[in-house]
Amino acid sequence: MTSFQKHLQLQLILTVILVAAFAFQFKVINPVENELFPSIDLSHASLLFIPHGLKILMAYLLGVVALPAIFFAQLIAGIYILGAAPVDALVGASFGTIAVGGSIAMINFLFKNKWYEGVALHNNEGIGTFRAFIIAVIISTFINSLLHSAYYHVESTIMLPFRYLFGDIMGSILIFTLVMLLRRQILSFIARRISA
Repeated sequence: MTSFQKHLQLQLILTVILVAAFAFQFKVINPVENELFPSIDLSHASLLFIPHGLKILMAYLLGVVALPAIFFAQLIAGIYILGAAPVDALVGASFGTIAVGGSIAMINFLFKNKWYEGVALHNNEGIGTFRAFIIAVIISTFINSLLHSAYYHVESTIMLPFRYLFGDIMGSILIFTLVMLLRRQILSFIARRISA
């Protein structure tokens, strides 16, 4: 298999994982939230947004290599799962990709790494993986909430940016916790796939 084919396969795998996460978010998590909190309009911002955690994790590990998959997965999910207008889906995918890519570039700048690499590749500045991940989450979440809140300003309330912040951070912490709890199984699975 050529390098290009491996890269294409990686993009496809990342895109499928993210589209599945968006489907789970919009078809399971959001309806449950709407039942639990009927008086709160959660149409634009979930209180537990799992796809954001996956996007950050992918970019944290792979750097800018993950950005095309993040963009296309969010675009596909916006149009086909959420049912958004193509322009709104394109804007949402762009904002989500900018937020994740920008946060990883900033973290790499702070750690004196190459801006395009995964943060996890060069985390040698004495800061723990969890803390570096949380810094990336917070930066990405601020960028994401500002961009989305500005775009949805006509329909928003003052609470919309805070719901974006809260949902993105909670989804990211959940994903990081699950990865840490299941890391041995994940590494074993990866090792089996590599050796096959």
